[in-house]
Amino acid sequence: MEKVYEKKNFGIPVTILIILAYFIGFSLVRSLSGTLLIAILFAGAVFSLQFDDKVKNAVKHSYIFATLFHLLYFLFDILESFINMVFGGRFNNINNIGDFFYEINFFQRAFNALYTYGLLIVDIALVVIFGLFIIMALFKKDMNLFFVKTVLGEAAPKPKKQASTYNQPPVAPYGQPPVSGQPHAPQGHVFQKPQAPVNQQPPAPQAPVNQQIPVPQAPVNQQPPVSPAAPQPAQPQMGDKKLEVACPSCGNLNNSQAKFCASCGSIIK
Repeated sequence: MEKVYEKKNFGIPVTILIILAYFIGFSLVRSLSGTLLIAILFAGAVFSLQFDDKVKNAVKHSYIFATLFHLLYFLFDILESFINMVFGGRFNNINNIGDFFYEINFFQRAFNALYTYGLLIVDIALVVIFGLFIIMALFKKDMNLFFVKTVLGEAAPKPKKQASTYNQPPVAPYGQPPVSGQPHAPQGHVFQKPQAPVNQQPPAPQAPVNQQIPVPQAPVNQQPPVSPAAPQPAQPQMGDKKLEVACPSCGNLNNSQAKFCASCGSIIK
C-alpha cells in the first residue's frame, strides 16, 4: 500500500488546496501575527513535497498579493500618524456637521478624506481580488498574472530591438574618405575595420597535356595556269572552191565567179 507522504498532494484534491492557499493569503492581510506561522508551514509543505504546480502557483499569487496589501495598509498607517502629529488627530472636537466644513483646516479635511476613502477602497479591492481568485479556482482556471512573474523574476526577457538598416547610407571602409555623392557618417558612428584577406594558396601548376606537333607536309606540285591561246586568224581552206581567185590589185580573195573585186572594185578577169 502506498504511503501517505509518497502520494501527490497527500491525496487532497487540487481545488481544495488552491482555495486554502487563497484563504491563507487573505488571513495574512487581516491578521499577520495569527496566520504567519500557518502560512510558512503551508508554503514549506507545498514547495518541498510533491504538490501540484497549480497549487504552487496559487501560493505564489496569494502571498504576493498579501504582501502588496500589507504595504498599502502600512502607507495608510503612516498617513494616520502624520495627521495625528500635525493636526492632533482625525475629526477631533467636532460637535456638529458645520464644524467639519468651516472650522476645521482645509488640509486637515483633505488628509482625513484621503485616509477614510482610500482605506475603504483598499478594503474593497482586497475582498474583490481574493474573491475572484477563489471563484477562478472553483471553475478550475489557473491564474497566470504577468505581474507575479515579474516580481518573482520568472518573466521571459523581452527581445532587444535591432536598429533598422532600411534607408541608411552605406558606410565607407575604415580609414578611407567617403565616396563622392555619399553622405558622411553621423557622429558617434562606429566604422567597421576591414578584415585581413584570407591567405589563398595559388593554384598548383598542372602538367602540360601531350600535344602532337604537326609534321610539315611537302607542297603539292601545282601546275602553272595555262594562258589562253591567242586567237589565230582564220586560214582559207584549200578545199573551198569559192575563195580561189585573188584580186591582182589588193590581193583580196574573191569568189571564183566574181568579175570585180569586192574590196577595191578592180577587174579580176
